[in-house]
Amino acid sequence: MPPRPVRRAPPSPPRHPAAPVAAPRAAALLAAALLVAVRPLGGARAQPPSHGSTPAPTAARIAAEPRLELAAIVFRLGGAREFANTQYAPYDSALRAHFAPFAEHEAVALARDLHDRRGITFSRVMSLAIALDSLPTLALRVAPDSVFPGRVPGAEIARFAAALGRFARDARADAFFAAQRGRLDSAAARLARPVQEADAFGWLARFFGTGADRTFVVAPLLANSQGNFGVCVTPDGGGAGGTDVAGGTDRPGPRALECWQILGHQRTDAAGHVTWGEQTIETLVHEIAHGYANPLGDAHGAALDPVVERVRQAYAAPLAAQAYTSARSVLNESLVRATVARFFAERGTPARLAEYLADQQGLGWRWLPELSERLAEYERARAADPTRYPTLAAFMPRVVAYYDSLPPRLAALERRYDAGRPHVVWTSLPAPAGGDTVVLPASVREIAVRFDRPVRPHRFAVVPPFVDGRPTSARVPPPPVTGVTLDAAGTTARLAVALEPGRTYAFQLNTPHGFGFRTADGVPLAPYPVRLRVAP
Repeated sequence: MPPRPVRRAPPSPPRHPAAPVAAPRAAALLAAALLVAVRPLGGARAQPPSHGSTPAPTAARIAAEPRLELAAIVFRLGGAREFANTQYAPYDSALRAHFAPFAEHEAVALARDLHDRRGITFSRVMSLAIALDSLPTLALRVAPDSVFPGRVPGAEIARFAAALGRFARDARADAFFAAQRGRLDSAAARLARPVQEADAFGWLARFFGTGADRTFVVAPLLANSQGNFGVCVTPDGGGAGGTDVAGGTDRPGPRALECWQILGHQRTDAAGHVTWGEQTIETLVHEIAHGYANPLGDAHGAALDPVVERVRQAYAAPLAAQAYTSARSVLNESLVRATVARFFAERGTPARLAEYLADQQGLGWRWLPELSERLAEYERARAADPTRYPTLAAFMPRVVAYYDSLPPRLAALERRYDAGRPHVVWTSLPAPAGGDTVVLPASVREIAVRFDRPVRPHRFAVVPPFVDGRPTSARVPPPPVTGVTLDAAGTTARLAVALEPGRTYAFQLNTPHGFGFRTADGVPLAPYPVRLRVAP
């Protein structure tokens, strides 16, 4: 059997917690909004009414929304690192050229203050954006003190909204988005296909046992690649406005919950258009689920926050690297991720489910297979007797009981996980001459690594060193690695390298998020750092 190539690439960004918001409506969109009727995932059976006869929504709007873009831009100008990365170079270049002269604007200063002093980060920025009307007015659609109650005084929200409106006028944001309309339209149209394939909206409504009590908007985010956000709001008045393919008009509606799934992009195609890859369905289900799971977590937070805090502290480092730093965010996120597991259990394959759960454990959610199984108990009981647990809310006492049982078992859970890890037992590198740095001649063209058990290739096997959960190569770069292969037994990896005389390099096998070399069961190698100095 020939050696198997192993993919090397920067690691995927972590997901970010969704934040609750107050009530806006989705206003008229610059780019066309698509009304998408969802259908079952290709090749999978249609969803039976196994979760009762609850009516479910069957449509979602796909909307490229300039106010989301503008919020990301203003917070980026204010120094928010979480909005400082985009893979869409033509759009990013146009964005920088147009808005950079306004970096000292009052709106930017207020955004910086909200970010640094009030914790308006990640999805809270998107929450703030949809609490506003669309361009050009950007007027608040909710009471300002209801946007972030207990976190940001209403006066500060009102002041920011007014300043953002001035920023939009001063920077001629409408002209920028008009010039970018083709890119925004293309992004919305290309996102429509995976939304159609997922049939996630109906499945989740049935799973949680809710009625058709909400509308859905799926929005691509071009101003930033690294982030996906799920937020739900209840408009003060009117429903989700926008353009649909049937009427082409702004359409008011009744007061209803409005859930936004805002998806960052990861790549562009050869023609320079944004595309969404194989992870889109997982991301979409994840972000929609926030709109259902967060209210459940919030409703049971008083009982669960103290015990979940003990769980969070046990895995503080990996969870903090993903921006989960509170008990409530960990609780809500774990409910969401367990829900995605149940989606794959029904709509995917056993291998897909196993891989998803392995990914989650590697990210630090070690207990997720157990929580997923607890939700499977809910599904089985509901199928046997729909009146016993008509909704997941009715089952939540069983989830509370599970979390109450978890902290005393965390140490044993971690020991079992570590026992399944592969370990490096030999490398072709010489012993360090001193400290932790290995000295090599420039003639070396290959570094071999042997593991104590078979591993399989997985993404991000060879990466720069990580600090606080992020790759860094500014001071000491990784060596040029031109290829990585595994032998037929899966126990020896060979890294083809091109070393330059006199250089110092640093890299590691595997990310701290669990990506890289892993066993057949999906248990990853712990990050294995290497530091090299090449002889002159």
